[in-house]
Amino acid sequence: MTQRVIEATAPTRIDLAGGTLDIWPLYLFHPGAVTVNAAIDRRAWCRVETGVRGVHIESKDTLKKAEGKDISEVLGGGALSLVAYILRALGVETGVKVVTQSKVPAGSGLGGSSALAVAIVAAAARALDRPVADDALWPIVRDAEAQSIAVPTGVQDYLAAIHGGVLAIHLEPGALRVEKLASDPARVEESLLLVDAGVTRFSGINNWDVFKGQIDGDERVRSALSEIASAARRVRDALSKGRYDEVPALINEEWQARKRLAPGVTTPEVDRIAEIAAKGGGAAKVCGAGGGGMVMVWAVPGRKEAIEADLRAAGFKPVAFRLDLRGLEVE
Repeated sequence: MTQRVIEATAPTRIDLAGGTLDIWPLYLFHPGAVTVNAAIDRRAWCRVETGVRGVHIESKDTLKKAEGKDISEVLGGGALSLVAYILRALGVETGVKVVTQSKVPAGSGLGGSSALAVAIVAAAARALDRPVADDALWPIVRDAEAQSIAVPTGVQDYLAAIHGGVLAIHLEPGALRVEKLASDPARVEESLLLVDAGVTRFSGINNWDVFKGQIDGDERVRSALSEIASAARRVRDALSKGRYDEVPALINEEWQARKRLAPGVTTPEVDRIAEIAAKGGGAAKVCGAGGGGMVMVWAVPGRKEAIEADLRAAGFKPVAFRLDLRGLEVE
């Protein structure tokens, strides 16, 4: 195999509303389901080298490595198995080295592993001269991630990583439609805070509880998902029309419904952050499936600095970020 070195980066995301609905087939039971998110510049990076002996996978975040003669010898590599499943999906069995690094910690709820997976697919496909279109890229990542964590996965993370910007992902039968919202990225950025709740979790657990609840006919879960879908549609409309002052009430509505989905969605730390945000006229919800990690705070125009000061006074740590309009990049 010809020796090539390709690097790729992709943004992570803050999910604003409608998360969990992006897990197939949950959205089929809630017509009009949409997930709204915003890509941020806490990017994932990978480098793929071809023309080497065997298979070498290295994570600069965890300092873990996995090596073998072929893919079958590294599929049991724990967190590194996601890379192995991606390579196998691309038809790679040997002769490749993959090095990864993410700007978000595991368990943050910002979709770090998914953004990393998108970057790996793009870099590996380029290195192997096997072009993969955007609409074919995310299904590869979705299936590899499900194989790696052994539970169903949503798709919003992959689409934010590919496209960047502020997105509404319309979850329609037979197709997913990505809409780049006609909102002002600067105004969205001015309204958003990201706060570390100081707890990490495995999102697959909460998502699986919700998945089972919908399929098993748990009316509590079905009702909550319907309310989340309704709130998300209105968040999409508000952002599209520049009605940013309407967003806090809608995010709070979504968060109240989300807390009814499964035990462990919220924590005392997350509840405290939401309380401080509400006192300042804003709203908060946990990023990802819940149980800790990062918390998104939406502040009404002109109140962001005051809410941030109150959060710091309470001992919480806001995390710096910018909105990312670039999306996936390969070089």
